[in-house]
Amino acid sequence: MPSERRDPFDSSIEEGLRLPVLGWDPSPIRDRWREPGPPWSYRRMARARLRRVASAVDLGTGGGELLASFAPFPPRMFATEGYPPNVPVARRRLRPLGVEVLAVRDPLAIPRPDASLDLVLDRHEAFDPREVHRVLRPGGTFLTQQVGGRNYAELRRIFGVDPAPATNRLANARALASEVAEAGLRVLATREARYAARFLDLAALVWFLRFAPWEVPGFSVDRDRTALRRAQRTIDRTGALPVTAHRILVVARRPGPLEPVGPAPEPSEKRFHTRSV
Repeated sequence: MPSERRDPFDSSIEEGLRLPVLGWDPSPIRDRWREPGPPWSYRRMARARLRRVASAVDLGTGGGELLASFAPFPPRMFATEGYPPNVPVARRRLRPLGVEVLAVRDPLAIPRPDASLDLVLDRHEAFDPREVHRVLRPGGTFLTQQVGGRNYAELRRIFGVDPAPATNRLANARALASEVAEAGLRVLATREARYAARFLDLAALVWFLRFAPWEVPGFSVDRDRTALRRAQRTIDRTGALPVTAHRILVVARRPGPLEPVGPAPEPSEKRFHTRSV
C-alpha cells in the first residue's frame, strides 16, 4: 500500500520549527534568506574602533557570534546578554578571546562603573542612551546599528499585526540621533538605508519568525496558518517572498567638559537592491 504523501506546506512549517535558533546565528537558513545588509560595514567600523581603545563593551551580544569575529580585543573587553540560554553559549565562545560576558536581568543596564569605558558597541540591541553616557569616559565613542521601524513591514501586512513597541526611537535616523543627543552625547554621524531582501522558501520564513519574534508579535503556526498560506502562494508564484529591510546607524561621542553636544547631522538615506549573500 503506497505511503500517504505529506503536504509540502506542512512539511515546510515543520522544517522551520525544527531548525535550531540559538544566539544571533542565521546559518540554519543560509542561502535561503537573502539579506545583503546596509551599504556601510558595521563590522569594519567596530573592528577599527576596537583597535584604538583600552576598554569596550558589546551590548546584547547574543551567543557572541558577531563579536568573536572582531578579535583581537582591547585589554578590558566586556559583553552583556539578557537572554539566559545565550549566556553560557557566549561565555564558551568569548572567554578564550579575553571577553568577560556579563549576564543582565535588565537588558538596558550596563553593569560597569561610571566613565569606565572607551567604546560602547551595539548592533540591533535596545539601549538606554543615558546609561551609555554614564559608562563612557569623556571622549569615548558609541557606535550603534539599529533595525529601523519600517523593517520588513510587508510581513506585518501579510500577518495583519501591528509592530511591537520599540524601546528606542526607530522611525528614522533623525529621531534616533535626537534621542542620543538628548542624553548628552554628541552625534558625529548618522546613516539610514532601506534595501530589498527575500525569503526563498516557507521554512526559512518560519525559522526567521522564531529568530526575530518582534517582527510579527505573537506569531504561532496555529494562529497564522492563513497568513502562511498567503506567503507560500507568493513564493510559489514569484520564487521568493520579497521584503524591505530598514537600518539606521549612529556614531556619537561623550563630549569632554568644555565640548558642546551640538546638533545632530542630517542623515543620509539610500535605497539598495538585493544581491545574493
